[in-house]
Amino acid sequence: MLQTFLPPRKFDLRARKTARSVLLGVALYFLVPVASFASVPVITSPNAAPREKYGAERLSGILQNLTASSPADAKVIVAVRDSPVLAQYPLAQFWPGATEAFLLKRVGDTWIVAGSDPSGALYGSLELAERIQKIGALPLELDFEDHPSLKLRGTCIGMQKTEITYEGAEYDYPYTPENFPFFYDKAAWIRYLDFLVDGRMNALYLWNGHPFTSLLKLPRYPEAQELSDAQLDQNIAMFRWLTEEADRRGIWVVQGFYNIHLSHTFARAHGVPYHLSQPTPLASAYTRYVISQFIQQYPNVGLLITLGEAMAPQYGAEWMSQTIIPGVKDGLAALGTTTEPPIVVRAHATDIKAVMDASLPLYHNIDTMEKWNGESLTWTDVRGTIRDKDVMLAELAPTHISNVHILANLEPFRWGDPDFIRKCVLSFQKIGISGLHLYPLRFWDWPNSADNTQPLLQQIDRDWIWYEAWARYAWNPNRDPDAEHKYWVQRFAEKFGSAQAGEHLLAAYELSGPCAPRLLPRIGITEGNREAFSLGLLMTQLIDADRYHPEPTLWTGDAPEGERLDDYVQREFTHQPHVGETPIGVAAEVTEASAQAVQEAEAAGQYVTEDRAEYERILNDMRCIHTLMQYYNAKTQAAELVMLYGDDHNLDHLVQAETLLAESVDFYRTLVGLTDTTYRQAAALLTGQRQIPFSGKDGKYPHWRDVLPEYERELKTFQGHLASLQNANPSPSASATPARLDWLFEN
Repeated sequence: MLQTFLPPRKFDLRARKTARSVLLGVALYFLVPVASFASVPVITSPNAAPREKYGAERLSGILQNLTASSPADAKVIVAVRDSPVLAQYPLAQFWPGATEAFLLKRVGDTWIVAGSDPSGALYGSLELAERIQKIGALPLELDFEDHPSLKLRGTCIGMQKTEITYEGAEYDYPYTPENFPFFYDKAAWIRYLDFLVDGRMNALYLWNGHPFTSLLKLPRYPEAQELSDAQLDQNIAMFRWLTEEADRRGIWVVQGFYNIHLSHTFARAHGVPYHLSQPTPLASAYTRYVISQFIQQYPNVGLLITLGEAMAPQYGAEWMSQTIIPGVKDGLAALGTTTEPPIVVRAHATDIKAVMDASLPLYHNIDTMEKWNGESLTWTDVRGTIRDKDVMLAELAPTHISNVHILANLEPFRWGDPDFIRKCVLSFQKIGISGLHLYPLRFWDWPNSADNTQPLLQQIDRDWIWYEAWARYAWNPNRDPDAEHKYWVQRFAEKFGSAQAGEHLLAAYELSGPCAPRLLPRIGITEGNREAFSLGLLMTQLIDADRYHPEPTLWTGDAPEGERLDDYVQREFTHQPHVGETPIGVAAEVTEASAQAVQEAEAAGQYVTEDRAEYERILNDMRCIHTLMQYYNAKTQAAELVMLYGDDHNLDHLVQAETLLAESVDFYRTLVGLTDTTYRQAAALLTGQRQIPFSGKDGKYPHWRDVLPEYERELKTFQGHLASLQNANPSPSASATPARLDWLFEN
């Protein structure tokens, strides 16, 4: 018997409010019923998959709210293309191997959603629902086909905390209500999963050091159990519920873990460290077992493997081929199947070529993952060795995934430059990358933003454009830029009340968006989360990057053509022409661009008629970004003059530098004023892993107000040394060249 979905008589207001935050702006559930029309049934196959049913349910909700009458015999069919319910209709066939594709077609009084697979039927249902919602009626003409550009399109959530709290071990956190209250909130999960499916995202990655003892009972190793029986039972039930709800929305849950991390109780019982740098027979036997159990208990859940960080890179191939893959195969054998589910291995901190060479003969379905711009967002294309590695992995793996990771240079301000993102995904296509793994803008404190509000803002609400833009272009980056401009103006207009507000706010985001990405490669110490870019830099970090990072030339050959500060000063001193972007030039340009962003945000104000509070927060963020760029502009110029002094001994350079350094401190004071009551923190990572400009160990330097005294002290120290030099060397050119210039800023 065919299944028919009729819309419910009552409409859930809570669902209506929740749906306002959908990724693609398809506010599918919050129409106000304005008339009563005959219900249009949605029909599915007798054996419809959960994804088809979910799509049909979404369509039924929309069809309840038609504002125009439909033909008396109107019906909608949602099914996969080869379903018997579609046999009588003249529909085109999908191409061989099509996945997640759909076609929409009207045939008489029947509106058809045909999918190449259940996911395609689901996405087709969402597309038709969007079209119906726009016009309030079934479209009179319908003949459309679509499919995604990227095979995997997913977000991640850190089952990790801002501080190291579990026995001093990085990344290890048991799943408990105290550690992760959001994990147990079913309503929040439903909202988030709906948020993802509305953007046609199809993967969700959960990151943890050693999650297995939070999700599995391990009878072979009872000493490994870290949680009470009751807590473990709750976790298992919750995880199964989550993965089932995700699956019916076409979302593949993938659990991440690190190597070699062990259960802490297991490690103590056997007298070994929690983290091992090389394989041992005990660690291999334990890890192989827990992976086999995970495959058996959660056959539809994926594994994301970080081979490095704890384990030395040279052991990755051995561990993958002799422990991880055998564990997966043991689990499959216990399930009675030889079908290889995809497993995802990160290229980070391991010899990934050796890993793949050793693993692919044993297991063919291995996807790879590599950071896009490291742990920051810096450019829309990659070059040099980074590009070469991506090309190699794209050729080796069924799916090579680009990991847009951490975003240490964007945190904590609002960021959403759609065209920047579109160009990134176009670069994915050129390289052969076929997957997106997207970090939230604030990874370490999910699901909260850093804004100082009550209640705390949720990231999916505050950072809607970040998620929407990546989702939109992961589905299809080959869109007309002019049409895309109109699309994003409309999205802003929907949120803030008018097209005029939309134009100005989109311009503000697009002007501010490239500021930190452009400046970091020119003056930053690292692209990693060891540097909190919004907190600034010490003068010693600007003039002596080698002292602070083992790879000070990190961007050489990979960044857009241009110079670092030491290159720039040397060319200035020797009167050589400059090449590409320069730190002085970029600092000035992003200062001007951010000033224009403030102007655009201010101009939007008179047109904002909705969500005035969020508009004010956007405006403040634009002012924060501009002030930060002013700070960097003044300080970069000061650093240039100090470095020139080291070459030509001209004390006038230091005199001019003092004025600029003082200006930079004034700008930083302004930044503190802008953030003092509006932000809880600048950087969420409150551990010793964060080193620049200052260590975050023991939760230190979380806010700009905590850093300001250090910059004031730096200025005072420099002024004292400058006064001594002036008193000892009245001639501007009589100073001796110091062996290093750092002493000018240190007591």
